[in-house]
Amino acid sequence: MADKQETNKNTASNLSCSLCAKFVKILRDDGTEKKCDDCGSIEQVVALCINCTQYLCEVCNSYHIRKEHDVVAVQSIEKTLYCPIHSKKELDHYCKTCKKLICHYCVTSTKDHVGHTFDMIESAAVKHRNELTDIIAPVDEMSTSLTKTKKDIINMKSKLENQAKKAIKMIDRCYAEQLTKLNEHHQQLKKQLQDELSQKEEALTTQLEDIKSVQDQLANIKKQREGLERTTDRKVLSKKKEDIEKSMKEVSDKYKTLNTLPVETDSIQFVPVNNPNILLGHLFTSAYPHTSEVVDFPHNIGYNTKVDFTIQTQNCKGEKCTKGGHHISVELKSVTGNVTIGEVKDNNDGSYVASFVAGEVGDAKLSVSINEQQIRGSPYSIVVGRNYQGINMPDEIVNDNGSMSGPWGIAFGKDGMWVVADHSNYCVYIFNGQDELVKKFGSGSSSGQFSSPRGVAFDSDNHFYIVEYNNNRSRVQKFSINGNYLLQFGNDGDGKLSGPYGITIHNNKVYVADYDNKRIAVFQTNGQFCTSFGSEHLSSPCDVAVNTNNQLLVVDYSNHCVVTFTLDGHYVGKFGTQGSGRGQLSSPCGLAIDINGFILVADSSNHRVSIFDKSGNYIDCFGSKGSNAGQFSSSYGIALSPNGSIYVSDSNNKRVQIFSNY
Repeated sequence: MADKQETNKNTASNLSCSLCAKFVKILRDDGTEKKCDDCGSIEQVVALCINCTQYLCEVCNSYHIRKEHDVVAVQSIEKTLYCPIHSKKELDHYCKTCKKLICHYCVTSTKDHVGHTFDMIESAAVKHRNELTDIIAPVDEMSTSLTKTKKDIINMKSKLENQAKKAIKMIDRCYAEQLTKLNEHHQQLKKQLQDELSQKEEALTTQLEDIKSVQDQLANIKKQREGLERTTDRKVLSKKKEDIEKSMKEVSDKYKTLNTLPVETDSIQFVPVNNPNILLGHLFTSAYPHTSEVVDFPHNIGYNTKVDFTIQTQNCKGEKCTKGGHHISVELKSVTGNVTIGEVKDNNDGSYVASFVAGEVGDAKLSVSINEQQIRGSPYSIVVGRNYQGINMPDEIVNDNGSMSGPWGIAFGKDGMWVVADHSNYCVYIFNGQDELVKKFGSGSSSGQFSSPRGVAFDSDNHFYIVEYNNNRSRVQKFSINGNYLLQFGNDGDGKLSGPYGITIHNNKVYVADYDNKRIAVFQTNGQFCTSFGSEHLSSPCDVAVNTNNQLLVVDYSNHCVVTFTLDGHYVGKFGTQGSGRGQLSSPCGLAIDINGFILVADSSNHRVSIFDKSGNYIDCFGSKGSNAGQFSSSYGIALSPNGSIYVSDSNNKRVQIFSNY
């Protein structure tokens, strides 16, 4: 049915909707006695307001007309509805195109409805009724659904209330249980405290009694001494002397065994724990933070690498604590002052696992505190190694004011001292930790002089060794840090060298890359020959170094690879192939290994430094052919300073380039 608003737009002389016409007809044929809807009078109704849908008596109608509503006489409603355009023509058609009632003459005699479709008014009403029936059909289904939903909601509210009551009961029960446990733990802690206090007091009381006993003996001896001073009888004096000596020996022995410090401390501490699995906290009565220690502390760590170590707490007697709950803090302070806070895991057995990640390379300090007090040895000094990414320009270039001609091997001793061998100038340069030249010496054939020195290495006593490559005289010479000649070896017997290039020293063993003999020759630091190995795997060994797994790595110049041996000469494997691509090598000459196992190769014919991890996987490289800063022309030698800076012998450019580790 059309809504009231739509009905109010129509008049008796201009009804466009069949539904409205039906509505008017219903008003006419309802069969009830009509009365005025305005005043309620039962007098004869004379009019109908279409807008208000109200019947009006004659009086109310006279006033209602002033409202400018569409008011029609009742007689006109009770008669047949006529076309407003063609008077006296009954509205008997429905134009489906215009959606309005029209007369037969509108259909046949006017152009207003040409091409439109029509229905007889009775057929249109039936169709509209059927359409409305279909539209209204879901009402029953929706009504049924809403009734069910309402019932479900009411049922859910009931269930919710029941579940809430059950939950409250469980909460109350758990609260009671936990309160019982809390009270039990509360009493246990108090009992533990009382027991510990009793033990401490008993130990201190016993110590006081022992001290009083000795004090009483000392007082008695004092009285005997006073008696001696008044006695003149020699026999008595002799007898007293023996007694006093005996008493003195006894009291002296007791005094030596006495603890002159309290045997117990005032260490009674309760540490609350914000952990739902631990009630209240822990009571500590003997733990002394300064006696705790770090187990397997890492003095050398890798940049941006997670590091774990163990902290073991101890009591005042040096015994391991068996309970956790201490407040442990770990802080790493970098060389630039930035602080990294570490994470700590409580093992609940007196030990803790701490971990941190160093975000900067260089020297750093690691502080470990327990209950706000630093433990013994803290802060610890550590060195953070780099990850070798993005190396580009050197921080410094050394060439001794242009006097260098062909630097090759480089090695570092203590206090940052370093030595470089110049194979073209036949000399050796000694620099201090500030990269300042200290001494230059060399050319000649005598002891302490050189003809084409190549490799350099330091031993644990800060002596350095120079490998001398010469077709007629191949040898190793040993010097003090001041450049004083000490001895030479490798020029005779089974250990006779032929064109040696590189050298390294490990555990008082000297390993020499014996280039022309295609082997590694091993000597004692006193020059005594030990053994040789590797000839079946090496073609042109050029340099050697010991890695963090105590294995010997050898760069093979002609095979363009790095070969690994055990320290006693057993072949392990190799990595690297000839080429200029990523991870490839071309005539490698120098080798250095950092504290974290990274392998740096002076890749001479590629004029660069290639970097591999400890397993030989390629990481990165830097450098290219040229004479600008950061470029190389035959990178022959390489070494790492104590702080991790990279020193590269840029031989044909007659210089050493220094790349900072920071």
